[in-house]
Amino acid sequence: MNSLQQAWSDEWEKKAVRYISIAEEASKNNNFITARELYFFATQCYYSIFLINLPTIDEKKRIYIKYASCYRKSTQYYSSNVEKLYIHLDQDRYLPCYLHHPDKSFGKQTPCVIVYAGLGSCKEEMHMLARPLVERGISVLVPDMPGSGEALFLKDIKCCADDLNTAFKKIPDFLETRDDIRSDMIGTYGLCMGGGYAYRAASIDPRYSLCVTFFALRITQVSPGTTPQWMKQGDWFNYQTGNVKNPGFSNEMKILEEGNIKCPFLFIHGEHDNWMTLESAMHLFENAEGPKEKIIIEDEPVFSTEQFVTHTMPVGEQLHWIKNVAADWVKRYFHD
Repeated sequence: MNSLQQAWSDEWEKKAVRYISIAEEASKNNNFITARELYFFATQCYYSIFLINLPTIDEKKRIYIKYASCYRKSTQYYSSNVEKLYIHLDQDRYLPCYLHHPDKSFGKQTPCVIVYAGLGSCKEEMHMLARPLVERGISVLVPDMPGSGEALFLKDIKCCADDLNTAFKKIPDFLETRDDIRSDMIGTYGLCMGGGYAYRAASIDPRYSLCVTFFALRITQVSPGTTPQWMKQGDWFNYQTGNVKNPGFSNEMKILEEGNIKCPFLFIHGEHDNWMTLESAMHLFENAEGPKEKIIIEDEPVFSTEQFVTHTMPVGEQLHWIKNVAADWVKRYFHD
């Protein structure tokens, strides 16, 4: 780790440790709102470390475990249940998930949306997309998909085409067993590569009754010159993919290009995305065969130059408002 990375990591971890101490004291004194918020602040600190290129997989894993632990503690103080569960993938392998439940005032049975994170992300990061839906009376299932989060670090499930396709089927199988979920109202919803997952899931299983993609990324349609090297090779990439190096991994991910959806579809993308360009992403919208709407973000990223515009900046700068607009769209289809 270079000196800048070390300083970044050290300072954020110091903050996290301080916030955890305050949260623990607040919990002892039954100040549960403060405990929830401070554990979540600690979560965000560890997330800031998790995002950088840490020097070893062991360090990446250590930070993820801290990140996930603080997040779990935070969720225990919500007024509505955030349930930790595991969905059977195959044999003795299970996908770790969170099921966010809305307030009981919304009734005993609610619609459910599956929120997919992209490769390199995790279920904890998708909190930002889950909570606006929960506030609108919609349950949200957030899995750690193969190659991500707890599924990767603690269950050693790598990202591969067969496991992704299996997960897309097993998740609605599981939701159909729940008495608290409307099995006729299951949506799929994804960010970045998770947007590609959401579209693929809806294309292969008619049980998904709507689809939302946020800045969807199909790795096979990204120009090799636009993404950083660590997304295509190196220890972290190899760890996520089980040492299936490019072009082998990209060839496997061509499954995300297959199929078209027929359910209602909300397509959200940015005009200035230079990884999955708007032109490339529009094929998702054009090929969708059911009712569809699109939101095109025209704003240029605040932090941008000809060299530094990337997929992540236009995404991150717009999520604070677009996640609420998308949640309203989902609510309209499920409740109105």
